[in-house]
Amino acid sequence: MRYLLLLLLLPAFLWGAKILSYNIYDRNDRVDVMLTFDTPYEGVLRQNRQGNTVIVKLEEAFIEDPKVKSVNSKYLNKLTISPQDEYIEIIAEVSNDVVMQASKTSDSYGLRLRFTHPVSTGMAGEASPVDEASIGAIPTKKSNEFEQSYYVVIGILVIGIGILFWLKQNITKRAATIQSEPKTPWLFNKTAAETKATISSPLSIAGDGGGIHIRFQKSLDQGHTVAMLDYGTMSYLVLLGNNTLILDKFQDNIPITQNDFETLLQSKHRELDGYFQLAPAQDEVFDSYKEKASGVY
Repeated sequence: MRYLLLLLLLPAFLWGAKILSYNIYDRNDRVDVMLTFDTPYEGVLRQNRQGNTVIVKLEEAFIEDPKVKSVNSKYLNKLTISPQDEYIEIIAEVSNDVVMQASKTSDSYGLRLRFTHPVSTGMAGEASPVDEASIGAIPTKKSNEFEQSYYVVIGILVIGIGILFWLKQNITKRAATIQSEPKTPWLFNKTAAETKATISSPLSIAGDGGGIHIRFQKSLDQGHTVAMLDYGTMSYLVLLGNNTLILDKFQDNIPITQNDFETLLQSKHRELDGYFQLAPAQDEVFDSYKEKASGVY
């Protein structure tokens, strides 16, 4: 974006002010040619007279296309504005007793070429100085407004680049942190309140002992729960989900408190992590693991 802005400003840097428009005002006692620039015109104006032709050179100025205008006036007959290599050439065909006077607006965005009868002018063929007097009838843009608009654009570009850089830095740091931090078993990331065991009503499963009671349970994710089940005189540590897996069985040393249950899970976390790391292509390994674990019956 910065380079695009520089490209847009490049013509102004190389050739100076650009003529945006010109207007011809035919009055009873004069003809005024008003030129409007896109930037303040600070170049040199040189005037030369050859018979009934006034030649004006505007240095450090440019125009995209040549302009030709015929004027039916006793002061000005024809006006031609054409771009040259390093300046603009204005050729005015005038009457014998007509002279040209040039003056700029106070903000230098406008230039007036006045064709009228001589009052107190210099000799023909000499360079005519550019008067700095203000021409109130020309609506021009204030220079400070023009500069402020560029400052606003540049400020927005700087802020936008800063925001993009900040986002890039944060995303890069976040990705590096995720890659570098050790993988803590998901089973032990929950708080004690989330892992509080609940006692359920007896399940309606027939068998010796009357039914299955849930001693402790803990949710691992939306589809899996690890539970301590009492069935008859035995207790089983079971992983419940899409596939039910018996992790261990107990007849003695059965966990009594929540701390005992958490300690037991700590000792089984490798087996649980191994289960969740099994890919679909490893179904044979998982079936073998289930057969081995089912031998606790």
